[in-house]
Amino acid sequence: ANGTLGGAAEAGACVPAPKGSAWGWMKFATKLHALLSTARIANVPSVVSNLGVGVLLGSIGAGPDFSWPWLLSLAAILFYISGNFLNDWADCEWDKSKRPERALPQGLFPKPAYLATTIAGAVIGLALTAAYGLWALFVAAVLVWLIWLYTKVHKKAAWSVIPMGLCRACLPLLGYVAMRGSFAGAALFPAVALFIYIVALSLSARWESRPEVPDTMKLRSRALLAGAGVTAAVLPILLSPPLGWIGLLPFGIWLALCLTKFAAPVPVHVSALLAGIPLLDWVMLLPMAFLWLRQGRVDASDPMFLIALLMPPTAFVLGRAMQRLAPAT
Repeated sequence: ANGTLGGAAEAGACVPAPKGSAWGWMKFATKLHALLSTARIANVPSVVSNLGVGVLLGSIGAGPDFSWPWLLSLAAILFYISGNFLNDWADCEWDKSKRPERALPQGLFPKPAYLATTIAGAVIGLALTAAYGLWALFVAAVLVWLIWLYTKVHKKAAWSVIPMGLCRACLPLLGYVAMRGSFAGAALFPAVALFIYIVALSLSARWESRPEVPDTMKLRSRALLAGAGVTAAVLPILLSPPLGWIGLLPFGIWLALCLTKFAAPVPVHVSALLAGIPLLDWVMLLPMAFLWLRQGRVDASDPMFLIALLMPPTAFVLGRAMQRLAPAT
């Protein structure tokens, strides 16, 4: 991540050190890149998209009165970013040998600052979700606990993929209960789909990184990734069999690319799968947008229709582009 700066340092006297404002700018750019990497900023658009599935499902019937919950979106982003700061804080000693390019091993920031950022993000996020009711606060509290649990066990136990998947699964649930004020089974479809996808993504990364991977392991991870898409499509297919499958098309195309063109090396594979998370949301939202339009629940100019139609692909494009700024893992 800092190859240019590292190369200059190794060159020693052969390359004169920048002075004045140029050196100050390089230090600022290095720290900014480190912060963006810690925050896994490229994955933030997918967080908003995951939340948005629940928001839209919970807002059925709002029509032209629908308004986007900006404070809830900010809370979800804070939970995600603070979780990443907590993860790097907890992994500081491990990163010194395995990921020395990260900010804390480089000494770019004091370690206590990462913990303070985590606590501040979680507290502010909980305060923001409280404005959307007790159900929202409850789901947010569960999410914060799952983030802590994952951070505690992810270097120790293979089952750490479960709390990691549940963290993502909480996002559509949070969006749904914040809008509806209660829970209903419809919110489970995107939540379960996200859980399966994140678990499959993690297992795929682990298996693909091994020198030799049994074919059964590869087939299992690929089946889980495909199963996540099928799970997300269940509700729209049940509601409208001729229309409900169309969201599987863009998801399936990207998944095929992840398993072929972007299958190796492992960081490329994982980054591609992470970028595809919003397309899993689109499996549900693309047919649902047209179903709502056909049922007269929304007009083509309503924000609810436009967000359902455009938010996931926009989040996909933004996330993929932001991977050029900072790594997604």
